[in-house]
Amino acid sequence: METYFFADLCPEGSFELSEEESKHVVKVRRHQPGDRIRIANGLGLLADCELTEIRSSRATLRVLHSIQHAWPEPRIHLAVSPLHHEDRWEWLLEKATELGVYRISPVLCERTEHYRWKLPRYSRILESALKQSLRTHLPILDQPMPLSQFQAESNAVTYVAHCDESADARTPRISLDLVDRSRNTCLMIGPEGDFHPSEIQRLVDNGAIPLSLGALRLRTETAVIAGLSRFLGGSMQRAGAALLTVLLTVLLTMPITVLLPLAIPLLIPITSASAQSNNQRSNAAPVRAGHIALGRLKYQGGGDWYANPTSISNLAKFCNAGLGTSLSLQEEIADAGSPDLFRFPWVHMTGHGRIVFNEQEARNLRSYLTGGGFLHVDDNYGMDPYVRSEFKKVFPELEWTRLPDNHPVYLKPYPMVAGLPKIHEHDGRPAEGLGLLWQGRLVVYYSYQCDLGDGWEDASVHRDPETLRTTALQMGANLVRYAFEQ
Repeated sequence: METYFFADLCPEGSFELSEEESKHVVKVRRHQPGDRIRIANGLGLLADCELTEIRSSRATLRVLHSIQHAWPEPRIHLAVSPLHHEDRWEWLLEKATELGVYRISPVLCERTEHYRWKLPRYSRILESALKQSLRTHLPILDQPMPLSQFQAESNAVTYVAHCDESADARTPRISLDLVDRSRNTCLMIGPEGDFHPSEIQRLVDNGAIPLSLGALRLRTETAVIAGLSRFLGGSMQRAGAALLTVLLTVLLTMPITVLLPLAIPLLIPITSASAQSNNQRSNAAPVRAGHIALGRLKYQGGGDWYANPTSISNLAKFCNAGLGTSLSLQEEIADAGSPDLFRFPWVHMTGHGRIVFNEQEARNLRSYLTGGGFLHVDDNYGMDPYVRSEFKKVFPELEWTRLPDNHPVYLKPYPMVAGLPKIHEHDGRPAEGLGLLWQGRLVVYYSYQCDLGDGWEDASVHRDPETLRTTALQMGANLVRYAFEQ
């Protein structure tokens, strides 16, 4: 059961969800009256509710049963310098919430770089991370304060992680293996340039214990994950999961051009014999669920980036059966401006209406695409003018090109004799497959006047003929295969 957020949740009674959460319940997940839904308020209250009414796209729910959870002990208080790069700071907040940190205090140090403070956006990020991780408590997020004014809670052991080896002569750092995980803790992480020696000395003089995170030089956000994973590791099983988190964090910082050559042998173990059987569904390999996810691009502007909620999972299932891939059957969200985008070898973008990329998002998308990534843009209707204007921010030097019918995306493993197939009708115009080619490589494929993603949806959604759904899925599989082979 998915978790949704409602700050004013009470232990009993009925209530109406916010417009944003209602949209997700009604339009994205397509819940109907009578469905059971779990709601959290971020303060430990978790309620199983029944959806009783949908009126003007707003969802009304009734509490069936509720439990008040206490904060897990011990509590971890994170004091960390805010980051200049907004996407990295937002990633840090998200992961700290998912790991279960109790409080986050941004501290301004002598070497803290210029930063921006966007509390409403950060609050939404914390709420999203709470829902994603199935936690019941939101961390307290303090306003930035000078390091000299910061005070940890009186019953907490304070550790200051730093890299200044010269300070070890006065007070040696202890290793992560020696920390006391049974007590409430304050973990302090400095800016990219580390704490100034005078700051380290002042913190140690006030009772902080110097801490080493190892021999490697870590970015601030990576140091936070490494430290929190140790303190929040718990049992041996959870400590193993924490170690995996750190390893994944390192992998996520690698360019996709490095990751793809490592991933492709695992993603597409296709022999010539299996390739010959791709056109015979009866001989398809059994469906397997893997850990490589296809991404859905989240963008600003008001367009419903979340449209066609069953499409990507169905495409992944089809590829696993027909191509022999090992893709996760659960789609993941790829925010246009987030470093998480670089986790995905293939990303899908769809919706109706307006799209907006800010400067940082356009720059991030360009880095992703020129670094080996692939984006499929599918006009669900109404996106076209915004696709053309916003991608000029990403690639101002490129023009959309109509791909010929003999382009590789139409040839294998499923031949599309006439190019991009027409799935749903809108304006009486033929389907067009357009592309942005960077240094000769197709980096963005745009299916226009086609509605390819509609054809990937569950059969009960649009009730398309099975042959049409299969054609749509085959075209999608061609795009996935093309992206993985480049």
